Amino acid sequence: MSIPTEQTEKPASSEHEQQANMASFRHVLKNRNFLLLWIAQLISLTILNAANFGLIVLVNKPPNGAFMAGLAIIAFTLPAIPFSAIAGAIVDRIDKRQVLWISNLLRMVTMLLMFVSVLVDRSNVWSLFGLMFLTSLIGQFFIPAEGASIPLLVGERELMPALSLFNISMTLSQAIGFLVLGSVVAKLFPPFSFMLGSRAFHVESTDMLFVIVAVLYIVCVVLILAIPKQAFQGDHVHKHKHRHQQDDAYSAASQALHTLWKDMVTGWRIVRADRLLFFSVIQLSLVGVLMQLIGELAGTFVQQVLNRPPEDMSIILTPAAVGLVGASVLMTRFVEKVGRIRLTVIGFIALAAGFILLPGLEWLGHFINPKHGTESLGILLGVIVVLIVLGIAMACVNIPTQTLMQERAPESGRARVLSLQFMIYSAGTIPVLLFAGAFTTLIGFTPLIFLVSASLLAFCWWGFHYTRNTHSAHENKANTIAEQELKQREQSATTDHADEG
Repeated sequence: MSIPTEQTEKPASSEHEQQANMASFRHVLKNRNFLLLWIAQLISLTILNAANFGLIVLVNKPPNGAFMAGLAIIAFTLPAIPFSAIAGAIVDRIDKRQVLWISNLLRMVTMLLMFVSVLVDRSNVWSLFGLMFLTSLIGQFFIPAEGASIPLLVGERELMPALSLFNISMTLSQAIGFLVLGSVVAKLFPPFSFMLGSRAFHVESTDMLFVIVAVLYIVCVVLILAIPKQAFQGDHVHKHKHRHQQDDAYSAASQALHTLWKDMVTGWRIVRADRLLFFSVIQLSLVGVLMQLIGELAGTFVQQVLNRPPEDMSIILTPAAVGLVGASVLMTRFVEKVGRIRLTVIGFIALAAGFILLPGLEWLGHFINPKHGTESLGILLGVIVVLIVLGIAMACVNIPTQTLMQERAPESGRARVLSLQFMIYSAGTIPVLLFAGAFTTLIGFTPLIFLVSASLLAFCWWGFHYTRNTHSAHENKANTIAEQELKQREQSATTDHADEG
């Protein structure tokens, strides 16, 4: 994270880079085929997050709302753990354009089925969980097909800005879908009833969200079909098909699972060889689990503390997102002045204190104004301020930890380290969400908040002492392991190539 030593050079360089990036973005957006794919991606990811918001709102009802919200998040995220690598290997061998429009069409069907399920039996949440799991599973095929299509639609010079646009839209879609679109649709459509034969059906505001999402998936299908089939063809595609013409989907999936397991083992060896790398992987996974936990408990906090409906979860999530994004912009200066490890320690302490302040504000509201409690404007503003601070604290932990992991991971083994970190985060999310939901239902929301705060402080204490005696020898050992594994892969690839010849 080095910067120019002379302060006068930084603004000019930064301004020049920004102008170059904007020019690159404008140039790549003039590519009609890429523009259609990018719009389809932005819409599909946004509405997928909006559907997830709608599901959490529907199931977040007392007395076990937190537990059900945790199950909703698990249903949304679980397919990525076992199926992402398998789906990528299968998509690599079939027509990308077909995968893109068919996956959007199938997700349109699942959204309509979710709407029908709510109409027929609103209390049957298990069918909703199953349909959301299926929707997310279909998305595991859409994502690699989309990523593999970008190099086919743009030139080599346009590839970097094209990938940057897709990464930006992934971040925007989460905020727009979960924080904006879901809340707006839930408030825009009033509840209504209609007759179908002799039976009356009642439609809540949130139910219409699934209909809107289904319609927008059709828009995505049209956008993909508007891209000519020839645009997805390339010389390297034909070579790849010729090389793997004997492979089928089953062998591709089996090979993907074998490679995934081997990468996990190698990644673990690399991570354990470097104390700072191991610390950053564990800490980054913990932060990811914490973000999912906030999403699970937001509805419970809104209902039990603020006495508002779960549709108002944006009151909780938006200030935290503002703090997170705002601090991310200024994080480079923070790291330079404070240091990465010290900044993460400060961030964890601020997170623990902020979580404790939330139930403290509830008590203060009832003490000052027993009649209105937390519904008073002053307490609501206090909650918003605390949530902004929590977002800033999250950035103070997340961004330096990501940077540390990227720097400590050997270049030849970085992808395996990232895959391992994702698997640890995904595997840790499920038991934590289940435990938090059950704990909130059986014991209470406030005791869980104190338990989370104590756990954060305990991890902070462990991390501080664990990283104190770190030597460069650990980094050299990690590099050696990664280089040995790379040589083994190259030898294996040479042997396979000789066998094919």
